[in-house]
Amino acid sequence: MEMERIRGTAAAALLALLAACGGGDEAAGEKGGGATDSATAAPFDSAGGAQSAAPGGQPANNLPAGPTTQLPPNELGRIMVLEYHRTGSPEGEFVRTLDNFRKDLKALHDAGYRPVTMRQVLEGNIDIPRGTTPVVFTMDDATRGQFYYRPDGSIDPNTMMGSWVSFKEQNPSWGPGGMVWCILPAAAHPSNFFGETKDRDTPREQREATIRKKMEFIVQNGHEVCNHTLYHARLDRASSAQQAMDWIGIGEDSIKAYLPADYDIVTFALPLGMWPDQKSAAWEGTYRNGKRYENKVVLEVSGGPSVTPWDTRWDPHSVDRFIVAPGALEAQLRRWEADPTHRYVSDGDPRTISYPASQAQYLNRSALGGRTPRELPATAAPAAGGAAPAAAPAGAAPKSR
Repeated sequence: MEMERIRGTAAAALLALLAACGGGDEAAGEKGGGATDSATAAPFDSAGGAQSAAPGGQPANNLPAGPTTQLPPNELGRIMVLEYHRTGSPEGEFVRTLDNFRKDLKALHDAGYRPVTMRQVLEGNIDIPRGTTPVVFTMDDATRGQFYYRPDGSIDPNTMMGSWVSFKEQNPSWGPGGMVWCILPAAAHPSNFFGETKDRDTPREQREATIRKKMEFIVQNGHEVCNHTLYHARLDRASSAQQAMDWIGIGEDSIKAYLPADYDIVTFALPLGMWPDQKSAAWEGTYRNGKRYENKVVLEVSGGPSVTPWDTRWDPHSVDRFIVAPGALEAQLRRWEADPTHRYVSDGDPRTISYPASQAQYLNRSALGGRTPRELPATAAPAAGGAAPAAAPAGAAPKSR
């Protein structure tokens, strides 16, 4: 199967880079996992579910729309779950320069993309303006250059978090969504909870206070916390299914020690994309005398743009990701600019799922969670086109181009 070949190639390259997590592939592929009960989007009256739409079918978050496209809605299209690791130079598959990270934010925003978390995708809480496309940012390893504080207590602007905060201040239409931080709570420096120093170089009380401050900022500012095992353990090398479960479960406990008591971690990223022999241990298991964990989303290491929960091909326990390697994101944006057929485009109303007739075969009605399906009449293939400076009028009919 082509997807297995893609993942196998990426995983092989990753084995030589144990300090980093794995990758992505810019080619979109088909997945046959199928929807499961755990993939069903949450209904609107559920806690943490989608917001009700504002009058006119625009998002309820009251933020400016910013750049949008004139593309017709396609909420059975694909989204990119981007995968970042360290910042630095020279740039490579698992290292992004800070300058290019900032360029990524601008390029995506200006082309009509808006950030959402994996939790929001899982729950179907994709509340973004009409003509825009959701994009997920996953940040693996809690590592070098991701999130530091300066001695004065401010966020270091020369980190990924600092760059994100600055960009959002300058572009409020970037939206309320944040990034997904896949954390290694017991890893060595520099992946020790975004550690600025080695553990032994900072007094424990000070180090733990800094970790708590960072986690509070992540939670309070719309970001998501993701488990990545205790210390980047190779799950395929576990001596037993129980050891694999311990690595996952104890990792979750170690992260939750710094989170609000009611915070539910729903996303898990496979280290190096390697599965345990008992595959189900990646999403559920027991550890420490019967304690249980459940990961509603398991992130793969590669695969390209992903389908969404109301697509019959969605499998929450195998969600494809896209490595932001040199030139890869730029190429994907050009690809969807030239042919947006498979690009997810929002209709601006989270109460409906709009899609072209050509995609009707993929609609999973059992996953709609009270949303209304809206099949659009067959039209010519959507034309290429850049983002428009303003959103389409509220409630306007889909454009055929």
